[in-house]
Order: sequence, then structure tokens, then C-alpha cells
Amino acid sequence: MIYGEQKMKKYKSFAFRAAAFAAALLYLSACGNEIEYPEGADTLPTYSATGTVMTVYDTSEHTTPEITTTSAQTTVSEETTVPKSETETETTTETVPSESETASSASQSLSLEDVPEVGISEYYEKTQTTPPQPAVTAAPSQTTASVSAVTSETVSLSESVSSESVTISEVSSEGAVTASSETEVSAADVSSGLNIKLTDGRTSKYTGRKIISHPYSYYTLDSKHQKLYDKLVSAMLDCDDKILFDKDEQVTFEELFDTYQLIYNDENRLFYISPTIEYVTDASTGYIRSMKVGYTFSKEKIKTMQAEIDEETDKILSMITSDMSDYDIVKLFHDYIIVNCKYNSDAANPNSIYGTLVEKNALCQGYSQSFTYLCSLVGIDSFIVLGVANEPHMWNVVKMGGDYYHIDLTWDDPDRPKSPDSVRYDYFGLTDDRIRELRQFDEYDYEIPEAKGTKYQYYYYNNLVAGSVSEAKALISSEALKAAETKASTIQILCADDKVFKEVTDIFFGNSSDNVIGILGSIKDKAKNRFNTESIYHNSNSSTRTVKIFLEYLD
Repeated sequence: MIYGEQKMKKYKSFAFRAAAFAAALLYLSACGNEIEYPEGADTLPTYSATGTVMTVYDTSEHTTPEITTTSAQTTVSEETTVPKSETETETTTETVPSESETASSASQSLSLEDVPEVGISEYYEKTQTTPPQPAVTAAPSQTTASVSAVTSETVSLSESVSSESVTISEVSSEGAVTASSETEVSAADVSSGLNIKLTDGRTSKYTGRKIISHPYSYYTLDSKHQKLYDKLVSAMLDCDDKILFDKDEQVTFEELFDTYQLIYNDENRLFYISPTIEYVTDASTGYIRSMKVGYTFSKEKIKTMQAEIDEETDKILSMITSDMSDYDIVKLFHDYIIVNCKYNSDAANPNSIYGTLVEKNALCQGYSQSFTYLCSLVGIDSFIVLGVANEPHMWNVVKMGGDYYHIDLTWDDPDRPKSPDSVRYDYFGLTDDRIRELRQFDEYDYEIPEAKGTKYQYYYYNNLVAGSVSEAKALISSEALKAAETKASTIQILCADDKVFKEVTDIFFGNSSDNVIGILGSIKDKAKNRFNTESIYHNSNSSTRTVKIFLEYLD
């Protein structure tokens, strides 16, 4: 199993994850501007991980009490009347605060301008709507058919396919679902949950590795729930409107909902599934007999959108060369998404791979899902993490060189009015211990790998860590000359500890001759391309201990 070799740590279940996420959202919404964060805390605003409220309707003929899940606990209220309307989606609107720019004057007419390096949404003071985590409402149907009539119309899966062959689609090496020649699969194979589209073993033509065909959470399920998961995903890849369950499968409502919730959160390729499902239960056993799946686009539109995703994906994966390491490929995906996608709360499809890769406008869910999607297509282990970083947020854990690391593309996406090619690496390759200093995790019931790797933390791997003021000066000088080779706009280093960070920022951005203007002025004649040394934009972050200088070229 892909994820079985690492030492594991325990978290609470995805069902609890959904509830905890909703609870965090409700808490934040209630607190509003009363929430206070410690000085120097990470303040980049991000977006909640889930897009809409999930409403589930029981269309069985018999009466079912209404169930509403809005937090960690489920409240059940008995109702005898049919509700007149669907539960409306509640949203919370928060205005993102911005950081003011400050400037410190150097000697004579020279100036240093501190550029607050914040996320795109914060820089432009975006107002964003943060939907709550999917909640469930099971309401009595208005169907007047008798239970026996419903049962007679519900045919078991094995019965429905026993007399005909099943045509399937294979997944190409790029991970795209493509039309293929007809392949016959027995009814027994289908009913047992086997589907070639979901079977591991396919190889990426870009890396020669096995493509990862399920999210990490899938491997935490037992065999029964893996079969249920595969059955649902297989049907949704084919855009089937109705899924039938044999009585021997014994699927309960809780199993159906929890599995669908897992798919809704983690299956990034199913960017088009609706948060609403309908199901029919067997009155005598209570087990699910069938369910209807909704889609946010027509089947033809989904095919067109998938083709666009495939085209963009192929473009990105084609940048991979045979000599690239895990680190190189991960950095490629990280940089490409950040440079090409705009963080935009007004995006049409902000929480999907389509919005990120094709429309190039997305929020944190789109960023993290797209990163994991690309990693899976080249056989690199990656999964999505939910937590709170001043507000509910989603990022990734990725495996490089045998170890796991945290990586947050959203928080590494800076505002770039003065440095259009700039990419941050403050959240590239962090350990569990380090990320916990900056935010909190949601807890799960299953175990996830510990992120303890240190080799590929960006600044350490690239020898950009300063242990003293003199080391920081040397790094700024050498990096400035290197940047001038290609007219790169950003120089960034990491200070080894808080003490070094304070010493470096006090001197670099003060009025002495040893400040950053003096440092760059002393090497400007050696630079391949001339840069401005009279007015320097810079940024420093006490939480991440990073220092950045933004170069402006004169020709």
C-alpha cells in the first residue's frame, strides 16, 4: 500500500472533520472582528475548504424524521409534516482587513519601502463569502407511491447488468478519462466494486511511476467501504444519474453519507458533483436501495471541461524532464499554480481543479486540490489537510524523497504588483512542528503520516538560511547578482532564529550605511542587469522569519 511504510499519527474521522470544520466556521462567524491574534501571527486570509451546503433527501415513501447536522453533534427532530421548501444555504460574509504599507527613510534622499507581503485577497481588501461545511437534511418525500411499488422498481445491481456487457473507459497516462474500446466486465465484478478505471497499476509516461488513483483517505477505509467508495466514484465518473444497491450490500444511510462526504471533499477529479443527493431506503430493512446523483453541469459540458483540464494538465506535465527529482517536480507544480492562478473570491469555480487550471481563478480548495491532482498523475504521494489559519483553510502534505512535508500554495501566493514573477516559499516543506506554530490542524479518526522531513524545506535545501547578520549580507549580495542574470525580481532568505531575524531587520532596514541600500549599492556594478539602488522595496515576516528584497531594473 502506498502509504503504509511511514510512522503514523492518529486523527479523528472525516465525519468529525466535517463537523469540526463547520463548528470552526460558526465560531469565526460569531466572533467576527472580536477575534484577536498575537502580534506577528500569520494574517494571510484564505478560503474555507468546502463550497456549499450538502442537502440529502430521502425519497422513500415512508415518513423519515428530519436530521440536521451543523456541528460535531447531530440533532434529530421529529416532524410529521412535509417541509414546504428546501433548507437555504447560510453564508457568512467577512471583510478581509488589509495591512498598511510603511516606509522607512534611509540616509540622504534614498528610501526603503516596506511592502506588506500579503495574499492577493488581503492586499485588495476583498470581501469574501465563506460557506459553511456541508450539512445534512433528510426530509420526508412528497412521493405518494407505496413502498411495494418503490421496491418493485428497485432492481439490484447484479440483476441490472447480468444480461449485458459493460462498456468502460480507461484512464490515460495523463489521468484523463478517455473513450476506449469496449471491455467486458462480469456482473460479479461490477457488483463487488471492481472497476478498471479505479484500479491501481497504471503508469505515468512522465515519470514512469504508478499513478495514484485514490486519495489518501481511501486507504484508511475497510474493504466494504472501499467497495462502496469505488462504486460511487465509478458511477459519477460516468455521470450516472442513479445508482442501485443490491440488498446483500447492506448500505446504511450513515455509510452512504460518510462515503459521499469523503468523495465530495477529496475526489478532485469529480469537480462537477452536486452537494445534493437523493436516496431510497427499503422499508423492511432500512438499507439503501438506490440513490440519485446530481451534477452541476450537463454531461456534454463536463466532457468539454474535462478535455480542457486534460489539455492544461498535459501542458504542465510536459515540463517534467527525466532528471527531475521529487523536489523539482513538486516545486514545478507549486510555482506554476501560484504564478498562473489568481486568488479570487469572485471566481466562477473557485473550489475545483477546473477553476484553478483552466479558468485560473480559485481559492484555497482549488489550489490544494489541483496540486494533489497533478501529484497523483506522476505518482507522488500528496493529500489535503484541513485546519484553521486565522480562518478555516486547506493546504497539502506531500512526500519528497521518502519523507512527508507540509506545503501551502495559497499562503505562498503573494500580491505581485511590483514583482510579477514573485513566488513565496515560506510554506514550502514545513514539518508538523513548524506548521503547528503557524496554524492548527483539524483532527481525524484515521492515521496520517507524520511530516518530519527537513531536507527539502526550501530555504535549507537552497542554502538560503542566515545564522548571523554577516551571513545575511553575503546571501543578499550573492542572490542579487544571481537574480540580475535573468532580471528576477525577488531575493528571499530565512533567518535561523528570532534573534537573528531582529538583528538583520534592524540593520537592513535602518538608516545606517550597512542597510540593504548600502549592500546592493556595493555590488551594483557587478550585476549583469542594472537595478535601482536608490529606492528599495522589501518585506520581512516575523512569523516565518523571512526577509525579501524586490529589485527594480533600470533597463
